[in-house]
Amino acid sequence: MVFLYISFAIFTAFVIFQTIYIMIPLFKNEKRKRSKISKQYSFSVIVPAFNEKKVIQHCISGFCTQNYANAELILVNDGSTDDTMILLRDELDLKIIERKLDSRLKYQQIRTIYQSKINSSIYVVDKLNGGKADALNAGIALSTQEIIITLDADCYLDQNSINEMNHKFQEENVLACGGTVLIAQAFEGHIQNLRPTFKIKGVIKYQFLQYLTAFYLHKRAQETLEAITVISGAFGAFRRETLFNIQGFRRTIGEDMDITLKLHKWIKENNEKWRIAFVPTASCYTECPDTLKDMFKQRVRWQKAFIECLIHYRKCYFNKFSIRFSLFFLVDQFIIGTMNAFPVVATPILLLFNTSHVVLLLLLGIGATFLFIYQSITTIYVSSLHGVKFSMIDTFRIFFFLPIEIFFFRMINLSFVIYGTMSYFYKPQSWDKFERSGNISWKGEKKYE
Repeated sequence: MVFLYISFAIFTAFVIFQTIYIMIPLFKNEKRKRSKISKQYSFSVIVPAFNEKKVIQHCISGFCTQNYANAELILVNDGSTDDTMILLRDELDLKIIERKLDSRLKYQQIRTIYQSKINSSIYVVDKLNGGKADALNAGIALSTQEIIITLDADCYLDQNSINEMNHKFQEENVLACGGTVLIAQAFEGHIQNLRPTFKIKGVIKYQFLQYLTAFYLHKRAQETLEAITVISGAFGAFRRETLFNIQGFRRTIGEDMDITLKLHKWIKENNEKWRIAFVPTASCYTECPDTLKDMFKQRVRWQKAFIECLIHYRKCYFNKFSIRFSLFFLVDQFIIGTMNAFPVVATPILLLFNTSHVVLLLLLGIGATFLFIYQSITTIYVSSLHGVKFSMIDTFRIFFFLPIEIFFFRMINLSFVIYGTMSYFYKPQSWDKFERSGNISWKGEKKYE
């Protein structure tokens, strides 16, 4: 009986939060007037790179396509053991330079600083290995611009992304912004006119829909309620001085969630008028895992990162974090996102031994299924408002895929959440990186001039 009460309470919370995630994006005014450009901010785009030979050329090309002049790119080679540094030397025609470093952050020793002879806005830092957070801190120390953009080495920036970030920072009291991250394998065509496709592997289909929901529904709703739980490490923007105020990135397996929680804490302690925003019109494309094995590695790491932050900031909830943020982090992320995985996965097994409540559990399951379907329909609609428009045949492919997504991939992902939660307590900092292929190519990719 206790199990049923707990399950019903979690289900009720699940319905409330999913309703929030569906209704706010549906009624959010997408056509409101944008802020006037009163200032052209300067940007430093920092890319930490460890063994990224296969993908880093796409990242550089994405920077070079930007419709924004006042920006620099800082590539931080974090002690790569492959040919990443050799590739950068060959492709960018590097020269050694002297450049002042800010001493307020700590990071591993920097060997050499380079500047490209092909594009003077591109710099390369060659340093000893210290991890992603360490590499980001080194890049921040080298930067000189007002806004820091952090970008993963496999990410390709949409040509208007920095310009869209600049638009967002015109708004009052914006401290940091998250951008939209899309799945690169799910787009095709010319780089200036990419089209989504659903003619892809099932594991990529699942992640594509999940990313669209996470960014176009969840983050837009969280921004409205000032409760963004994570600025994606793949693409985020921060006021440079604020990063120094919070001592930069902490060395942890989930540096993106950690820096977001640091910002929420700093806002609460210093000036509650500051806010963390989300920019749906600033997009980048990332290569996702294309096998269940690689997705397992990624999702387990994400879950361990969440548990690490959950514990590390345990004294901050409802105290040094706002009430709204605390509710979203603890109820939606922890109770619904993590704790709920255990009874959901265990329910089919429990029904084998006790069928007395099978009707109630089936009704809850049916309710959740219909909510997932409605959420997917909303995702397709809201995504179309932001230019991700599916063809009629792809829309049919999505609807035929939904039963597989709900009953197979979501259950698989819940098992990853359970494993990641338990494995944190015996391998908390292990980082099992999946190998990217780097095989994505679109028409119109630009070289580095």
